[in-house]
Amino acid sequence: MLVCFASDLHGRPTLYEQLEKIITDARPALVILGGDNHIDGDLDDPVGTQVGFIRSDLMPRIRRWLAAYPTMRVATILGNHDWRCAEIETQRSHDAGDIVLLDPRRPWSWNGTTFVGYSNTPPTPYWVKDFERLDLPTDAAPETGGAIWDAAAQRAVQAPPESYFTSRPSIAEDLDAIQPPAGRWILVCHAPPFDSKLDRLPHLDFPIGSQAVRRFISRTRPAIALHGHIHESPQVTGDFRDHVGGVLCVNPGQGRDELHAVLFDSDDPERTLRHSVFG
Repeated sequence: MLVCFASDLHGRPTLYEQLEKIITDARPALVILGGDNHIDGDLDDPVGTQVGFIRSDLMPRIRRWLAAYPTMRVATILGNHDWRCAEIETQRSHDAGDIVLLDPRRPWSWNGTTFVGYSNTPPTPYWVKDFERLDLPTDAAPETGGAIWDAAAQRAVQAPPESYFTSRPSIAEDLDAIQPPAGRWILVCHAPPFDSKLDRLPHLDFPIGSQAVRRFISRTRPAIALHGHIHESPQVTGDFRDHVGGVLCVNPGQGRDELHAVLFDSDDPERTLRHSVFG
């Protein structure tokens, strides 16, 4: 099964147009979006901006793809720039059959492969915190907080870092609760594994990926692990792929004007993997 994976498009029309060209040319059976798919949501109006983008741009675009290629499917996770209200809206599209929202609690199987999605990342300087968690339960809470979506109040509310992060399971605790599916399966996880070729920024001399994700991949051994989040990492390290515990892990990175995406055959990811920019 031919799979196309891209992450961190951040609502940029030119990137979505290039993705559509890849779909037209390559005809993948499955397109996976790896989180941070939407425009950044306004702190004063998350629904009007981010949910509005999903309703007026993203889902009409995806429905056009599905109308043109009826046997194709589109799956997604969320990312650290996404509000919880965007997840709620994506769940509505999932329930309508327009997109598959990958969730660690409900692995999705299709064409002989099972997919497990995980959206949370370790804390970042960005102010949306709905999909951020402490990496390990022993980690200290960050000094700065941000905001989360309050579904009851229908608005963004402040999330003080100590109370917010310590009141929620860490990424390690979340992943420890996941039982790997039987047979061939693929992990789609916004955060890349710690200390790899996939988690480096140009202005930092240390890795910023997830230790919990690295441990999970080594323990559960998916056929391939697909990541995003750190846009510049392939340019910094010179590679968009690495091996963690013998598992092929991929972060295509992302550009502002040139789409970074990968294509691979799910039956043989190692030998078929290719990148839209790096080949």
